[in-house]
Amino acid sequence: MNNFIHSGATGDIVFSLPTIKAMGGGNLYITNFHKQRSESIKTLIEVQPYINEVIVTDGHIEGIDLNKFRQHAGHHVNLVEAHFKGQNLPVDESWKEGWLTLPKRYIELNGKYCIINRTTNYEDWGFDWRKEVEYLKTISENIYFIGYEAECRLFNETFGTDLEFIDCNFLQGAHIIKNAKMFTGCYSAWSTIAMGLGLMYRLLQAPNHTCSSLLQPRETIINI
Repeated sequence: MNNFIHSGATGDIVFSLPTIKAMGGGNLYITNFHKQRSESIKTLIEVQPYINEVIVTDGHIEGIDLNKFRQHAGHHVNLVEAHFKGQNLPVDESWKEGWLTLPKRYIELNGKYCIINRTTNYEDWGFDWRKEVEYLKTISENIYFIGYEAECRLFNETFGTDLEFIDCNFLQGAHIIKNAKMFTGCYSAWSTIAMGLGLMYRLLQAPNHTCSSLLQPRETIINI
């Protein structure tokens, strides 16, 4: 059985899944960079049918090094394709339709709603999120924030909004995003999940970080 190794951030790991699938699946070893976050993304990855087990580790593991994607990231390819190229594989174009699988039912929010996630890691500081909130309110009056509670508090304080925070792990959050009328986020693991679900989504493009975009018709860049 294949043993795959990834020491990247959570979103990078999600971008690697089409490559893992193309190589026949197996076990995935991820770095214990943040225990809560590592255990949270594990819940989502382990329900993928080609993943046998996700192991969070601090030690050195021999296996297929998915970190080779870094040699290609930013060179006019998105991070899904960069992972294929890192393993010298032809790109399986089926990723464009989405690559994340979810159990039939797991968690639902009642009613019609939109989701926002904003992290300051890859923010466009000139962008006024109040405009995006007003746009999403034309779709639904109910707008929820997922991510970290401190991020939601900062968002509300900065932009004068009153978004409700939803506390969830990545598997629960994936279901919430899937059932939303619209998802908007900046480059983050949550945006990567929306991409992987094959949904229409709205993305705040990280300045000087164009590989965060998939450049697909279902993607709308909100800050250009």
